[in-house]
Amino acid sequence: MQAGRIYRPALLIPAVMQKEMRALPILKLDFNGPYSFMKPGNYLFDAPCASSAGVYLWTIRQRRDNSHLIHYVGETVSFAKRQREHLIHILGLNYGILDAEKAQEGIFELVWPGLWRNKSSNGPLLQIEAYQSLHKMVLKYVAILNVFFAEINTETQLRRHIEGCIGWNLRNNHSEKKVLYPDDNHVGIKQERNHGELFISSSENIQGLDTYIKY
Repeated sequence: MQAGRIYRPALLIPAVMQKEMRALPILKLDFNGPYSFMKPGNYLFDAPCASSAGVYLWTIRQRRDNSHLIHYVGETVSFAKRQREHLIHILGLNYGILDAEKAQEGIFELVWPGLWRNKSSNGPLLQIEAYQSLHKMVLKYVAILNVFFAEINTETQLRRHIEGCIGWNLRNNHSEKKVLYPDDNHVGIKQERNHGELFISSSENIQGLDTYIKY
């Protein structure tokens, strides 16, 4: 060592810390809408984004303050095509049907649980028996569904991960605002949640949708 020089050993940063110190990729989600399954309204099947890939939210507007509560979070390669598939499941009573009046007051009450929840041999028979008495309730339920859509062009696995992160964040960080989000809705996320940062905006007030989430 030369006289007068102070030796400083090289700073070794663990690989985990190096990864955290790197700038994380930023994605922006702008939820536009709300779109509707029915007319009059902002008919989703005529929307400019009808054939786009992205993440979508089903919400139900609340009478008390005009805000929205999230009912479902999904992702798709084709917005309108996926909503058409959903509509077939709703009208066929495969999905659960909420009491429309109570849902607009923030109360979760199923008038029909959905055939997918009943795996017994009696399930289809109950579905057929319920069909005639429920059709008006089904149409009321469809009428209150609002759909927001954020276009995002990523590979499918990442888009599914982002969908899952939004659902996970709602379920785990906003217990009072997930009242219309069924507990048995599947939420799928990758084990590692350090891929990047989501900055989220929406055209209307959606409760439980944070403006910033790590994904």
